[in-house]
Amino acid sequence: MRIALLLAALGVLQASSALAQSAPLACNGDIAVVRVSAIKPGAMPGFLAAVAAHNAWYRSHGFNGNAIFVSRVILADPKTGAMKYSDTEVVTYHVRPPSGKETAGKRDAAWSAYVKQYQDTSEIRSSYVTCMPKFAPQSR
Repeated sequence: MRIALLLAALGVLQASSALAQSAPLACNGDIAVVRVSAIKPGAMPGFLAAVAAHNAWYRSHGFNGNAIFVSRVILADPKTGAMKYSDTEVVTYHVRPPSGKETAGKRDAAWSAYVKQYQDTSEIRSSYVTCMPKFAPQSR
């Protein structure tokens, strides 16, 4: 089940058969897969390497319209209020992910390698498909 969830979150499988059978919803922005991942102890560098390998796989296979971002969770020390980055949790955004149909015939050893990197370094706690508003910077 964990591998199926990971593959679904990575765009390999549809998250549910109902989702796969329905027409896409209108989105005045970008479809994005948003995941909260627990990072295994000491594995943050390996997780960040997995994200880089994931992005590289898409580019090397001709997918240029998507982007994957890691957002480090910021925590406040309950006693001092000092801020620090979490070493155990991240939020990732896969914006405009290609569909599983688009990637199905292209999965190779490099695909398997980055999937294994994710499995070795993290566990997906939650995964959502969202309609992310387009970002338009405001001038100050």
